[in-house]
Amino acid sequence: MIDKLISDDCVGCNACTVVCPTQCISMPNDHEGFFYPKVDYATCVSCELCIKVCPVLTPKKNSLERFKDSKVHAAYHTNLETRLDSTSGGIFTALADKIFDEGGYVAGAIYNDDHTVSHIVTNNRSKLSDIRSSKYIQSFTDTLYADIKDLLKKDEKVLVCAAPCQISALYSYLGKDYTNLITCDFICRGVNSPKVFLKYMEMLEKQFGSKAIKIKFKNKTYGWHRFSMKVDFENGKSYCQDRYHDLFFVGYLQSGNFARPACYDCKFKGFPQDSDITLADFWGIEKIDPTMDQDLGTSLVLVNSVKGERIFTCINSTTVSKPFTIEQAAIANPAMNASLKPAKNNRKEFFSDLNKYSFEKVAKKHFPLPSFRNKLKSTLSPLKKIYDLTKLIGFSINSWRLLIFYNFITKQVTKNNLLAIVPLKFTRICIDKNAKLKINGLLRIGIKQVKSSHLETRLLMEPGATLEVNGNFQMFASSYIRVVKHGHLVLNGGFINEGVQITCASKITIGKGCVIARDVVIRDYDGHTIDEKNYQIAKEITIGNHVWIGNRAMILKGVTIGEGSVIAAGAIVTKDVPPHSIVGGIPAKVIKENINWH
Repeated sequence: MIDKLISDDCVGCNACTVVCPTQCISMPNDHEGFFYPKVDYATCVSCELCIKVCPVLTPKKNSLERFKDSKVHAAYHTNLETRLDSTSGGIFTALADKIFDEGGYVAGAIYNDDHTVSHIVTNNRSKLSDIRSSKYIQSFTDTLYADIKDLLKKDEKVLVCAAPCQISALYSYLGKDYTNLITCDFICRGVNSPKVFLKYMEMLEKQFGSKAIKIKFKNKTYGWHRFSMKVDFENGKSYCQDRYHDLFFVGYLQSGNFARPACYDCKFKGFPQDSDITLADFWGIEKIDPTMDQDLGTSLVLVNSVKGERIFTCINSTTVSKPFTIEQAAIANPAMNASLKPAKNNRKEFFSDLNKYSFEKVAKKHFPLPSFRNKLKSTLSPLKKIYDLTKLIGFSINSWRLLIFYNFITKQVTKNNLLAIVPLKFTRICIDKNAKLKINGLLRIGIKQVKSSHLETRLLMEPGATLEVNGNFQMFASSYIRVVKHGHLVLNGGFINEGVQITCASKITIGKGCVIARDVVIRDYDGHTIDEKNYQIAKEITIGNHVWIGNRAMILKGVTIGEGSVIAAGAIVTKDVPPHSIVGGIPAKVIKENINWH
């Protein structure tokens, strides 16, 4: 039976135990802490269903309708809290929320009270925070596949997130694809031993004298690129160390001894995968497209099927995404196509020592602490950032005064980064003591195309005014933003070019990815009152995502501009603009509809 055939190729998916009609197969842990099948031959009826359902022994290639080439995107969630709490960019949360909104179920991995990991399927949205984020430990699926099949037969919609081998096992168990099933896997570097992780947690709980109550792999306290392990304890204390100093991360990323033996020759590499969508970190995105990297986490999304494309399109209202190529995605993501390198030849000794000594002692013996090069790089990293900042700002006393005051002294600014405002030379800022700035990203003021230019860039905020910046936003030289008393200006990432004037007295919202050309005027405020019945001096302006506003155009009060539209140069917009249309003239009228631009 299966326990005689599978040996080290077993991925521990647990499909064989669920399919067994006599329940004669169990999945005990071996000496390394991994699950392997064990058959009770006294009750075995030799039906061989365990062999037929095994994704390794009986692979079912090309049985699913998948794209020949996966469609590749970089993406992240627009909700900052969600993005920060996620391993990558928060795309799984957007997918799960969509399913919950439709009354469906979501399956994923959670930590148990004993720090092991198992899969659940639930329609309780409050469980999403437990499911969210990678666990990096092999999860036990138990009756997951059977539970999902029961839900699918009842026409319930189900989203499943699991390792590629587990997704393959699920399809093998189901025997077919279901229209109400959406599967999501991830680019896997290898699943780690629960035994190793429990030994590591035992060390931390001993050091902190308390039980761990929350575990977060790849916490972003030090940023996404320098991800950390964070553990909170019952006594109120917390542990947080980055990837270069946390012993579990050092061992996982350096030694290769933690992973399951089957991971060194993974049978589930290559694309497209069996899943509808594959998720991962988009490592290297900062070199390909810096606008998609704010060091907050950016997801690599590979859409493998029509179903996957459909649901990914449905979440575009809560996400930012851009298309890329599979070649670009593979540059800094070797685990896409390659298995983990084989463990060092001291694996047997490593697990033997793990039984005898503390994790700290085993770590010191079997994998080195951060190299001198990494320590030096970590130490010099802040100095490099200071150098880059000095190079950008120059030696303007006024700019450094503004930078220090608005980033580190005043309480008017709420921010999620150490630096939220970078004022370049010839920047002038005047903010009333009762005005507020909310910056979830980075606001750069005074970007110059001609370095020797003395053009001023101005930001004026009157009493009760609010400026909210979500993502990275750039004000080019000679632009002028004025937020009038009690006005509320929302900038969702992008830029305004030289000479742009924005006057906000009611509320102006500028969407994601907008391109605003030179000398554009955006005003929700007349400035003077006309004696006329029902007259309003100010009315809200809303500019949708991905709008292109041409040179010297004017956007006046009370206007909504639909997503993906183009405002021609010199146009004066006094009425709403439909999505994906071109308008021009005085006053502006629709010239063309159903357009796309890039």
